[in-house]
Amino acid sequence: MPETPQEEYDAARRCADAYNFQLTVHGMAAPGKWIAVRLSDGGSDAKLYDSKADAIRFQLHENMCAYICILPNAMPVDDALSILRIHRKLYEGGARLADPDTHIQLPARREFLR
Repeated sequence: MPETPQEEYDAARRCADAYNFQLTVHGMAAPGKWIAVRLSDGGSDAKLYDSKADAIRFQLHENMCAYICILPNAMPVDDALSILRIHRKLYEGGARLADPDTHIQLPARREFLR
């Protein structure tokens, strides 16, 4: 398996830090809330949102961020790396968040589905 580039690992570390910060600050009030994490560098606006729709609404562009629901457990850097990679791939492939409160909708283009 190829080694992760340093800047990609640093972004994942910042993403995990942003997530874990919310658990530390808000405790058990954080699970079920959402954060927005920039795909470019893994940074966050350090805000906790009540819904994915709210997190999206307060960003400059929907596809510049990953939207992560807080769970009651901490996020390891490896999980953050996977989340950032998946969001980047989906956006690069033309996917968008059709309904911010439910799921990601993939475009019905044949070249994308191959």
